Amino acid sequence: MVALSLKIGVGNVVKTMQFEPSTMVYDACRIIRERVPEAQLGQPNDYGLFLSDEDPKKGIWLEAGKALDYYIHLRCGLNMDTLEYKKKQRPLKIRMLDGTVKTVMIDDSKIVSDMLMTICARIGQFFYNVMFLSEEPSSCLQ
Repeated sequence: MVALSLKIGVGNVVKTMQFEPSTMVYDACRIIRERVPEAQLGQPNDYGLFLSDEDPKKGIWLEAGKALDYYIHLRCGLNMDTLEYKKKQRPLKIRMLDGTVKTVMIDDSKIVSDMLMTICARIGQFFYNVMFLSEEPSSCLQ
């Protein structure tokens, strides 16, 4: 068994749970929802496991169809001891060229090209191959 310290995204509750290395990520999420009351909010499909890092710009979402041991071997230079069970969906504010701001719900577990397709569909822009995203200082969108 692999002991994983799971940080639950709802509140700052930390639970230590035991999993077999061959446990699929989907099954691990189901077990977490069954055993941790704080993890029972919202729809199960809206949550996933995130392997975080001290650097907030690093980290990876674990794919539901892969086993935990895939990530133990992969590691990506990240600490496998703490996984976060957190919501995948979040609002993203987008400033359009005309200055208007639109808010779009995106799935953080998707790759950027998939997010861009979702964003373009929501704002009515169907030529996603000519669109781009850039980061503004946070004070601009408040």
